[in-house]
Amino acid sequence: MARLPLLAGAPLVCLTLLLQEASGGGYALPYQSAKAVGQGNAMTAGVNDPSAVYANPAALSEVEGNQIQGGLQYINVVSGVTNSGRKSRNQHDDNFIPTLFANYQVPGTDLVMGIGLYTPFGLATSYGERSFTRFGAVRSELRTFYLTPAIAWRVNPSLSVGGGLSFVHSSALFSRALFLGGGAEGKIRLTDTDNGYTFNLGMLLKPDERWKVGITYRGRVDLNYDTADVKVADAAGVVETGKSKGTQIPLPPVISFGLHWQMTREWGVEFAYDYTHWNEFRHLKARFNRAFLGGALRGLFIQERWKDTHTLRLGSNYQLSPAWVARAGIVLDESPIPASTLGPSIPGADTLTVNAGLGYRWDHWSLDVGYAAIFYKNRSVLNNVLEASSSSTLTPGRDRYRTFDNFVSLTLGYKF
Repeated sequence: MARLPLLAGAPLVCLTLLLQEASGGGYALPYQSAKAVGQGNAMTAGVNDPSAVYANPAALSEVEGNQIQGGLQYINVVSGVTNSGRKSRNQHDDNFIPTLFANYQVPGTDLVMGIGLYTPFGLATSYGERSFTRFGAVRSELRTFYLTPAIAWRVNPSLSVGGGLSFVHSSALFSRALFLGGGAEGKIRLTDTDNGYTFNLGMLLKPDERWKVGITYRGRVDLNYDTADVKVADAAGVVETGKSKGTQIPLPPVISFGLHWQMTREWGVEFAYDYTHWNEFRHLKARFNRAFLGGALRGLFIQERWKDTHTLRLGSNYQLSPAWVARAGIVLDESPIPASTLGPSIPGADTLTVNAGLGYRWDHWSLDVGYAAIFYKNRSVLNNVLEASSSSTLTPGRDRYRTFDNFVSLTLGYKF
């Protein structure tokens, strides 16, 4: 993220804020069930469990009976930045995210209701307070929590439509070092929470029993952090506190298309395409209610200039026996972050993901496990994100970013 002049004409300070990559696609978390993880989230048309609340609410009409499923996602992030032989490692490498979905068939009608608790955006990064990346980021965190009731209507055997309304709760934290001139350093920390609302819409077409076509739209959420707590420490460790407003982070709208082909009774394949409107993330700004550091620090403005992205997904499932099903997938995902604003807070890159999973059914129970290996393209950039001032030589030459994610998901379900 770009170098930032202190608004009162003091030394130059660059600030990053509140975010972290979860995949190649910015800070999005597209996987919300073990089944989705196992087949590359190619689920827009072929989803047939309560996680349709997220994947495609119209597909709630495809769920057999009334079901409930709870899951746990584990994300292991291995990432770091190197420059001139030095390395700064992301220390926040373990993340656990729970999910819960359920559906209910309304008796005597063609309506199906559903509800979901899930986290489609977030995660965190953390670097050493003395690392060379400290002027770009020390601790960055964005947490979101969606509560979504949804409903689907089977219009006729070939068409279903659905939608959901989401309550979104978020929390954010950011800290980093400040360059104060003459070799002196300070620190800044911002924290806040915000609530918002959004919606998702879906349609499912079934031309015949072998083909399904799914289309979904997930709406944008603007997270407005207008009551942020700010703490600034000078070189002597003296802490000043205040408030900040005007910081807006978009959770972008997403359009998804899926084509599911049931090739045989046992074998199904789906191709899915996602378009994410990251272009709405143009900059970060904040206005402090008071001047810090003797009037030197009054706010921030950071260019982001993210771009829209395209994601291609191919997933497959094969029924090994009445009890066992195997899944596999592959995903190509673009990063929205240009080289000019790439930094340690969100070290994103284009990714190739390889997916695999297994499912087991017995009586009314189901157990699914999925694994995704997310390979990031190594990025070597020459920008001023990590520089402390216009004359700083803290990071001479190129900053080299390397990331790899292990994504494991376990889902337990029960059919009433």
